[in-house]
Amino acid sequence: MGGGDELGNLITLCDGCHATRHPNLHASLARRTIERWGVRLARLLDRHGTLQSLDEAIGAALRVLGVERFRFPQLEVVLAALRGESLLFVSATGSGKSLCFQVPVLLSRGLGVVLSPLRALMSQQVEGLHRRQIPCTFINGDLGPQEKKLRYELVRQGAVKFLFCTPERFDATVVRPAEIAALSRVRPTYLVVDEAHCIDRWGKDFRPNYDRIGGIRQMLGHPPVLAFTATAGTESQQRILASLGVPHARVIVTGANRPNIALARLPLEKDGDRFTLVAELLEAMPPGRAMIFVPTVRVGERVRDDLRDVGCDLPFYHSRMGTANERDTLLGQFTGRLSPPAHAVICTNAFGMGLDVPDVRLVVHWQHPASVEDYLQEFGRAGRDGRPAVAVLFTGPRDDGLLKFMAEKTARAAPVPDPEALAAKYRAIDVMQAMACARGRCFRKDIVGYFGEPLSAANRTVAERIVAWIFERGSRRKASTSCCDACDGVNDRTVVAWASRVWTGRTNPSWLRRAVARRNRPPR
Repeated sequence: MGGGDELGNLITLCDGCHATRHPNLHASLARRTIERWGVRLARLLDRHGTLQSLDEAIGAALRVLGVERFRFPQLEVVLAALRGESLLFVSATGSGKSLCFQVPVLLSRGLGVVLSPLRALMSQQVEGLHRRQIPCTFINGDLGPQEKKLRYELVRQGAVKFLFCTPERFDATVVRPAEIAALSRVRPTYLVVDEAHCIDRWGKDFRPNYDRIGGIRQMLGHPPVLAFTATAGTESQQRILASLGVPHARVIVTGANRPNIALARLPLEKDGDRFTLVAELLEAMPPGRAMIFVPTVRVGERVRDDLRDVGCDLPFYHSRMGTANERDTLLGQFTGRLSPPAHAVICTNAFGMGLDVPDVRLVVHWQHPASVEDYLQEFGRAGRDGRPAVAVLFTGPRDDGLLKFMAEKTARAAPVPDPEALAAKYRAIDVMQAMACARGRCFRKDIVGYFGEPLSAANRTVAERIVAWIFERGSRRKASTSCCDACDGVNDRTVVAWASRVWTGRTNPSWLRRAVARRNRPPR
């Protein structure tokens, strides 16, 4: 009936008795009863022992983080982590990768050390966890000596669940030996590597400490590694795992197949034709946003000026644009946070790293990026709300020349020249170039095959289905009525009508589907 907070006033009730005393909690208490007994039944039916480490408090951990259920395949990642497995999870930006390490750390008795590349990302994640009343902290070079000392003491006392830092915190040439000693005494339950593609793409030249995370893991007592990234092909996946010291770890890939995004490659070499086509696509596009990616600032300025001549006055976002406040203002206008809104923008790949805008209906690439990973990251910004979207890629026979020149420039600026890293970038450019120009092949199948994502989900046991029924919700992403230029017979004269059919959800005419099928049929 109430009273003070003395120990004598605390009464423990089962959910049934609790519900009789609190009628307003019937539904939530019944839900928790189903969760608890469902987990027990699943463990009883689990013949392979894959669910024996599943904690009955997993539902409570989700509610602490403000989530009702997992999205596919978050539950599979969490179950593997709870079993103590090391793994690499490749999934699109905004798909909830953070939840996949937050739940296992919360259910463990120890600490999770999270290695993140950017201070802004660390600060954002710590802020979100603090709003959920979850104790966590970060350590970086912006903190004063006294503040660092207090935070290291909190870590030593076990007062925090998450410690965020960059790999440079373990580098004796960057930080004081006392800090490295304090971090070396930490024995985390999990070592989390966020944005793990930096290991393969930055670890040789731009951020050498990313190539040394395997040594950091040894320093911390060989905890299981949970690595997460939005883009990594099959070869990159193996290089990342080898660098982390877990070459045989499990790899879970999802998000490479975006069925609600229709893909079109157009071999238009004349800029005038491209400007006219982009203007027509923007005019035909339904309410939503559009992004036009350009390879360099010089190209972007030319595209902005020439599009203005055909009636499209679009802002151009790049890293050298004005002040930080001006860049943030344009970002706010594109996301709808500030007025007047900007529904379309020309941008380099510096725009919106980690940007999650749900209603991007059109993504245009002036030329293909330097790798398939970059292309997936950029066109994957479309259709985040699950509705149909279109990605158009302009191709040309000499697109790789500029990209290789930029790769050489980056390699020359590296502290230590690495011919292997430059050769790897050349290979990535060649693979993307070949994929962009192979108009006789299904573009979607090539992309999905590059990342190694299965086209169909693996069969689950009865025990796993019970757990999924309780804690997982199905995907609501709506498949597109179209696939790609090769499968739908799209060219520069029909792409606007094709895009309009995609956006409105109409299928291609039956005669066109039959003609394309005959064209793509292999010879006898």
